Amino acid sequence: MEIDLGANAFGIDFHPSKNLVATGLIDGHLHLYRYDTESSLVRERKVRAHKESCRAVRFIDDGQRIVTASADCSILATDVETGASVAHLQNAHEDAVNTLITVTDTTIASGDDQGCVKIWDTRQRSCSHEFNVHEDYISCMTFASDSMKLVATSGDGTLSVCNLRTGKVQSQSEFSEDELLSVVIMKNGRKVICGTQNGILMLYSWGFFKDCSDRFVDLSPNSVDVLLKLDEDRVITGSDNGIISLVGILPNRIIQPIGSHEFPIEDLALSHDNKFLGSTAHDSMLKLWDLEEIIEGSNGNASGAAGDSDSDNEEMDLDNDPKPSRGTKRKTKSKPTPVDTTTSFFADM
Repeated sequence: MEIDLGANAFGIDFHPSKNLVATGLIDGHLHLYRYDTESSLVRERKVRAHKESCRAVRFIDDGQRIVTASADCSILATDVETGASVAHLQNAHEDAVNTLITVTDTTIASGDDQGCVKIWDTRQRSCSHEFNVHEDYISCMTFASDSMKLVATSGDGTLSVCNLRTGKVQSQSEFSEDELLSVVIMKNGRKVICGTQNGILMLYSWGFFKDCSDRFVDLSPNSVDVLLKLDEDRVITGSDNGIISLVGILPNRIIQPIGSHEFPIEDLALSHDNKFLGSTAHDSMLKLWDLEEIIEGSNGNASGAAGDSDSDNEEMDLDNDPKPSRGTKRKTKSKPTPVDTTTSFFADM
């Protein structure tokens, strides 16, 4: 099923328990749609959330609120039932906010166009950590809950690992020749997969982040703008040629195409029951793909971790020097910058 949003959409996210999907548009609007199994998408709500483009969307608080991040440097929390603004941090970042993820039930992370990552504690209603390890935009982030580490990729061509327990940068990769655009953690925490501008998937072993341990080139030369983890062995990729593919990791192979847009893929998300895959692109279309047949047809095709010869110790953190070991392309900070913890985030409007 699909619907024309009337403007290019960036972020997409599904409600954690209901058949609702939210999208953020280039014109600053937030759209909320209800979907069913009869190929129907009905708009529930349209909210002017931001003055500039709405780049990221996430449901929080068990789906009671939607948090959006914008190029206008702000983060907004909107009530799902009423569409009313619950909280608005107008100057969340000094630069445009590019990405936003849920870290824990009470924590979110945001990354901006100048490489700054902030961690927001919704209980304390403040910014608890700030990391300035990158010198170009934060393209994507993911979180390892067992070790409380945030993994971020950047347009500066590096991958960073930030320890939220210590508030320090744990590790930073060497500079890649290309921008790192997307990231997921797979193989039960042993592998970090990055999508790049030249279409190569770079595989890092956990604890050995200086350089990648493997590369998968079959998606090249189309950039891999989005990665979405399906399970420990399979990832869904979205590329700038508009193609959405199911890809196996170790062994690395394209399992099958899933669908396509006419223009580059912007974001991907899975519904709460994993029945639907949602996609947005530069063609103003929101599309929902029924994954049941795809999942059933490909189950068991991807091999387990037995063929992985790299370290299986997911608790190893051997790269303790956060500075890149090759070249001087960027100058980075190894410590998080102190922040004013009195900054109100989820304070009532």
